[in-house]
Amino acid sequence: MNSYTHNTGTFIGKGGTEIFFQNWCVDAPRGILVIAHGVGEHSGRYENIINEMKGNRISIYALDHRGHGRSSGKRGHVDSFMDYVYDLKLFIDLIREENNAIPLVLLGHSMGGVIVCKYALEYADDINGLILSSPGVVPAVHVPAFKKKMSAITSKYAPALSFSTGLDASFLSHDASVVDAYENDRLVHDKVTSRWFVEFVKAGEECINRSLELRMPLLVFSGKDDRIVDYRGCETLYNNASSINKELHLFEGLYHETMNESDNKNVLKTVTRWIMKLIAGKNISKKSRKKPIKKLVKKGAVKKKSAKKTAVRKKVANKAVKKKTARKTAIKKRSVAKAAYKVSQRAPKKLGAKKNNKKRSKKTVATKKTAKKTTKKAAKKTAKKAAKKKK
Repeated sequence: MNSYTHNTGTFIGKGGTEIFFQNWCVDAPRGILVIAHGVGEHSGRYENIINEMKGNRISIYALDHRGHGRSSGKRGHVDSFMDYVYDLKLFIDLIREENNAIPLVLLGHSMGGVIVCKYALEYADDINGLILSSPGVVPAVHVPAFKKKMSAITSKYAPALSFSTGLDASFLSHDASVVDAYENDRLVHDKVTSRWFVEFVKAGEECINRSLELRMPLLVFSGKDDRIVDYRGCETLYNNASSINKELHLFEGLYHETMNESDNKNVLKTVTRWIMKLIAGKNISKKSRKKPIKKLVKKGAVKKKSAKKTAVRKKVANKAVKKKTARKTAIKKRSVAKAAYKVSQRAPKKLGAKKNNKKRSKKTVATKKTAKKTTKKAAKKTAKKAAKKKK
């Protein structure tokens, strides 16, 4: 690792937990790789990928999750799986303070794969690419429903109750030296708590259910002979992801830690190639914003470009004016139609009113005539009676 400058340090994570980290930095890096390790292990077990990346001007950062490695906290315990995600968020924010404009790729293995997947769902804008190495979204060992219920009860009333993961180290790699180093590593442990188990299962299910939301460049890989994590979960997550730039690699005959396998050359080359291709694309896109402008100035093509832009703007403006005019015309037509309709509704009422008035006036005239006739008759009768009395 002669091309790297190795540093270690700590920062304060969520709830005051001290988190250990280390980095392998280069001068003028082209990109950054951040690694999140699996359950029971630590950040110091990724020498193979670090060595493979050497000479590519990539700075590499890794942390020990709370309750793991050199970080503080009860071994294999979290109150919430999001505690891992919040710690990683603080870590990436620290990295970004020194390397703000540099492309950043996030790699997570096993439990770390679930952590970085959750991170990508919550903070997609923080990263330029996501790599999932045997992500633990679906465990290979089936857990009966009654055990899940018991775990839920224990998680509620005895959340910090510890038990062994039961992980068989011989299924990590076909390389005996890797298995031996794992079993004799004082920073490795096999402890998890009831709360951790419930949170881990729930987080894995959420990653599968929300995988459609993944849109960033994505690389997923796993061994088809993995006895710890079911590679079909990787397939499901990959197939559901909305990423345009995505790759899935399932390696025949390999166990859980594909990057630590005895036959790991193809795996490491696949990961390195994908990272370098992504970072090269990001750097090219940045350069292309500057270089073509200089060339265009020399050729006098800037005027043509501005003329095209002006023409496009005029077309857009004309379309907007036509749309506005059409809308106004439509509105006027509607208002005229409404007015006509109102008039048509009012007219019958007025005609009816006139007819009623005529009928009323006729009745009034007839009543007056009747009254006159009655008065004349009464007068004649009265006159006749008076004449008889005189006689």
